[in-house]
Amino acid sequence: MKTEIFKNYLWALQFKDIDNNKLYKTCCHVENHFQKNFPPPSGKNIYGCLASYYHREYNLFSFPCSELSKLYKNMTLHFSQILEKNTKYYIRCWANIFKKGNNIDWHKHWDKEFKTYHGFYCVNTEGKYNSHTDYKIPHDKEKIYRISSRDGLCVIGKSEGDLHRSSEWLNDEKHRITIAFDVIPLQVLRHKEEFTHELLHNYFPLID
Repeated sequence: MKTEIFKNYLWALQFKDIDNNKLYKTCCHVENHFQKNFPPPSGKNIYGCLASYYHREYNLFSFPCSELSKLYKNMTLHFSQILEKNTKYYIRCWANIFKKGNNIDWHKHWDKEFKTYHGFYCVNTEGKYNSHTDYKIPHDKEKIYRISSRDGLCVIGKSEGDLHRSSEWLNDEKHRITIAFDVIPLQVLRHKEEFTHELLHNYFPLID
């Protein structure tokens, strides 16, 4: 069942069949991979971790993990209630992994003209100090919409230049982990017989 956070723009769903402890370990393995094989960022950036900084280099769904498979199936099933009908969509996702004191700052994904969607799934976002995500939506720029994080929550919204950020992670025991994603219409990736986007190798069919 979906909950509408902002009318015809932002929705929340709860996925209950995913083992988030297993998914947490897989995301940590991905972060370790980047620490071992990729150089650290040069200078200040908004990302807060390597798995976010290098999000253009991979699609998390390409890593073998039964819980990622369950997440993909949930998205395929439930997003069809939200996305435009009679449109083919592809998806790309990556891990956001934050140690104590870190977060991802204000940023946006896609502009309105591309008719895309984006969002996140909460893997480990609770603790002694709970966390949240803030949105500034173009249709209501004066207000900040705060979404309290809870494990198993999936948030999806239209990508029309909205700004969003996560709260600073204040817990010591485990990292804050979410899985962020972009959902892109096929026509953005391919126009007629030409491929039109640089990250073609990173997208998987979601609704085809």
